[in-house]
Amino acid sequence: MIARFLVQRGYFAGVVFAVTGALLGGGRTVWAVTPDEAAGRFGGGAPANEITEFKGTLKGAQGNVITVTREDGTECMVQFPDEITSLNFVATALPAYLRRGMPVRFATVLGPTGMPMMPVEKIEIFSPLPAAAVPHSHSTRYTPGAHSADRKAPQRGAPLTGKVDVVGSLMILNPQGGIAIQAGTTPVQTMVSPNAKLEIRLNNLSLAEPGDSVSVVGFYQPPDETKVKASQITITTDRVYGEEQPKKSRTRGTKRGKAAEQADAEKDGAEAADAEKADAEKPDDDAAE
Repeated sequence: MIARFLVQRGYFAGVVFAVTGALLGGGRTVWAVTPDEAAGRFGGGAPANEITEFKGTLKGAQGNVITVTREDGTECMVQFPDEITSLNFVATALPAYLRRGMPVRFATVLGPTGMPMMPVEKIEIFSPLPAAAVPHSHSTRYTPGAHSADRKAPQRGAPLTGKVDVVGSLMILNPQGGIAIQAGTTPVQTMVSPNAKLEIRLNNLSLAEPGDSVSVVGFYQPPDETKVKASQITITTDRVYGEEQPKKSRTRGTKRGKAAEQADAEKDGAEAADAEKADAEKPDDDAAE
């Protein structure tokens, strides 16, 4: 059902869900959901009608279904929400993670002349979505431009003022805290607070990994509470993107190193034994005289 919904609204025209190789135990794999898969995933029986809400950890994912290990140890299959904006992966990032062209959004306040009056306190990195996949109530969060927070359009010729939500592509973030955004056809320049929060908020699983925390709100059809149709899924992680990650040692190389060390030790032992044997067999010169 959810796949038909997404196909009808053109979702797969612009977005596929990506899952990291670590999540599925191999190279990077892209999953696409067919209508038959989605319809048969939960048996196609009566609609789920019992509310459930729980937390757990992510175990795996396939198509539009994730496997979550609840806090009590029970494994549940959780189907994506109908509205893709209700699926969120949230993580913290550092400025080093930002790249030119990244889609970002933030809130600011514009003065009477249309210039920002205060530094930005929070920047979100988000995943673009086709307009057909975004509910009307969330449209401004994904549409490039500077949008009035109170939904009031300025008078003709007057600058946009008051609380504004800026959505666009990152152009510049300099060390002094200046930021420039291309918000649709409108360039926006302002300052970022030194203590500003930088957050990744994606509507897919491209950065999710096993062990990440999951919060689920949804419905199930009694008596099987392990198959859940979600209305909200939030995945969070303690990984900080933009941090320098320690280099991982190669397992294969480590094993070879240990084997080589063991072989060298055995060789040294054998050579020592041969030398000792040769000394024992050598004639005693004093005795010969």
